[in-house]
Amino acid sequence: MIHEYEIREVGPDEAAALFILRAAIMPTDASQLLPWTQEMEAKLETGARVWAAARGRRLAGYGLIDSLPGLPGVCDLSGGVAVACRRRGLGGRLLGRIREAAREMGVDQLSCRVERLEDEAAAFLLHRGFSVEHEECLLELTALEELPHPAPDPAVRLIRLPRERAIPAFLQVYGEAFDSKPWSQPYTADEVDLALIRAEDLLFIARGDRPVGVVWHEQLPDGRGRIEPLAVSGEHQGRGYGRALLLAALHDFRRQRVGVVEIGLWRVNAVAMNLYKSLGFSEVANWYYLACSLRD
Repeated sequence: MIHEYEIREVGPDEAAALFILRAAIMPTDASQLLPWTQEMEAKLETGARVWAAARGRRLAGYGLIDSLPGLPGVCDLSGGVAVACRRRGLGGRLLGRIREAAREMGVDQLSCRVERLEDEAAAFLLHRGFSVEHEECLLELTALEELPHPAPDPAVRLIRLPRERAIPAFLQVYGEAFDSKPWSQPYTADEVDLALIRAEDLLFIARGDRPVGVVWHEQLPDGRGRIEPLAVSGEHQGRGYGRALLLAALHDFRRQRVGVVEIGLWRVNAVAMNLYKSLGFSEVANWYYLACSLRD
């Protein structure tokens, strides 16, 4: 019976049980048990919260909310209900409890990524107060051997900075580039310091001694290259600085023998989309973010 299940909060000690539940929700590689549970434990120990539909130690569904860097008041929502337990009202009860708790935490908005608007999860949320906020897409480039070189511009130069200078310079340029944009997701210095593996992954373009553009490019553990973000201060946009930074980053990857480079962006960012496609990037995936306001 459905009422045999209670909605209760789950702690780090049940991370392995959550992994087993996740495998009942979607296809899951068993080899990911250890890294997934370690990541879940770390999330729960640093502020994320999970509720589960449970009958004793048996879990039938769960929902997780976790804060999003750079978006105060917004929490990411993920989870699901085991296939065998769907259409019994458990998802609605879970979502109701999560909404209640999120409001108590001062959360203003829940955000959830879905792969397709036709998916069961998307339909469930869209019928319960969520709406499409935006679409994102992933582009890839594999032909790095015949890249053009940046056009020389004596007014600017490409530079790298020591870590203690690179992080504040990155934050300054990012703010000047994106503060008024809907895709802005401002970083804190601590977030950049934690995520930045090598200071040289931040490449700047400078006029005189002032950085006016930056590209964050890094090689991922699987050997792929990733570029994100690419930013040029507002007053310096439209001068080819973004293209110059992008090409410089791609040439770095070519020298490192990277075979595939990926970059993500919002669908509505037409300027960036045109730039990337002009250099040979092609779209390989897209997804959507659904959002629900919790403000009264």
